[in-house]
Amino acid sequence: MMNEVHYESYQEKDKMLLKVLDENGNITNIEATKKEVHEKHLWHQEVAIFIINNDGKILLQKRSENVHYNNNKWGMVANHVGVNQTLVDALLQKAKEEIGYDINPNDIRYLTMLKRSEEREQRFTYFYYIKTSIDDEDIKLNTYLATEKKWFDFYDLQELMITNSDAVVFKNTPEYINIFGELSKIIKGTNTDKEYRKKEFIILNTTDGCFFPGLIQHADKETKSIIIFIHGSGGNFFKANYYEDMFDDFNYYGYDFMICNNRGSEQFYRLHRNIAGVNETIQAGNMYENFDESIYDVSAAVNYAKMNGYEDIILIGQSLGTLKVQYYCEQIGDISKVILLSPVDMVNRFRSRVDNQYDELISKSKKLVEEGKPYEMLTKEYSAIKIASTMSIGSKADLFMLEENRDISKPLNYKGFVSIIAGSNEHVYKGWSMEYVENRLRQRFKNAKFQFHIIPNSTHNYNEHEKQISKLIVDSIKNMI
Repeated sequence: MMNEVHYESYQEKDKMLLKVLDENGNITNIEATKKEVHEKHLWHQEVAIFIINNDGKILLQKRSENVHYNNNKWGMVANHVGVNQTLVDALLQKAKEEIGYDINPNDIRYLTMLKRSEEREQRFTYFYYIKTSIDDEDIKLNTYLATEKKWFDFYDLQELMITNSDAVVFKNTPEYINIFGELSKIIKGTNTDKEYRKKEFIILNTTDGCFFPGLIQHADKETKSIIIFIHGSGGNFFKANYYEDMFDDFNYYGYDFMICNNRGSEQFYRLHRNIAGVNETIQAGNMYENFDESIYDVSAAVNYAKMNGYEDIILIGQSLGTLKVQYYCEQIGDISKVILLSPVDMVNRFRSRVDNQYDELISKSKKLVEEGKPYEMLTKEYSAIKIASTMSIGSKADLFMLEENRDISKPLNYKGFVSIIAGSNEHVYKGWSMEYVENRLRQRFKNAKFQFHIIPNSTHNYNEHEKQISKLIVDSIKNMI
């Protein structure tokens, strides 16, 4: 039986001879054991396969303590390629060995290849997939190598990847983001896809070399209209109490809906960027975000929509996202319909939190940025670059100027439609009356076609008012004529 593999026989794999490659993936005339390629950091081949059932779910195994790498994490069937093996041979061998399943080689399809240089090893990994009617009884798990098996819903697995969960081997890197983008195309048409109402996983590429995941939910009928949502501080594209209501309402009225991560997603994470072929990793997230760069993220979303044939594009921003949307509109000026949910004055918000320390912190933040120390933390929440680019008077984010002493005689440039929606219990307005907020914003948007709506008893995040917020958005769009 497959689950009767002994330790000694498995350890023999360390002696397995592998083909050594050069850094371009070409096979050399050098051979080395599996142990040697790891110890000497030599380039070699690896194969992996996504096994997808008719419901669009993906089979993963939890790696046991007996394997050398990624212990206790969910992963796919994967294998090193021996000197006398083809890529497919190595896949067939591992599938038989690890899950006791005889894959039909004629059903295997190529997905992509990743070149990966990591602390443990340097490898070229060739990814494949198979769509099969496999049943649980067809799987005979090798309990020495794996402790459990599980069929993962694609969208759940995607979320684990995006959040860099320690539960899975997949990480939020440009490479894996692209792999999941390709997988989403394969999942289309399965029961899972139908279950999720035409959700399409997408990848946004910014002009400064960043990659961000996102989601488009398509309307029942083909449309040229799309709503793009830019989330607020530390948000993400897959968790908010009102998104699902928006999906349904917008799709019902014939709008596709896009929501994506950006460099201000989550509180902090490591963002991978490729500039002119050079990979680098930078600090990102709400703590470390440079507001000036937000225009790249919004531009990537708008450009994606344009390249995919959308002609009617509506931008929605929430909280800090309102400033990102408005900054884009002030600089680019190609969007005529904007909805701002709970617009916030970041200068005022920061000043109210730090009180008499405001001037000192602004000065320190600018000095640290000039000294090349943008990520040094100045408060528990914010780094120097975040404070300098987002909370300082005259910054790119200083757009709404709600404080009484600010001069707003010069309005914003935007001349399109703008609909502002806010809750009557918004904490971001620190006791100002909603009449005052409306009048102040109306002056700022003097050049625009202006709407203002209040949701009674609603807070900043619209808890228990989810349906109301999405209906107001739809009504606002209808009035933008």
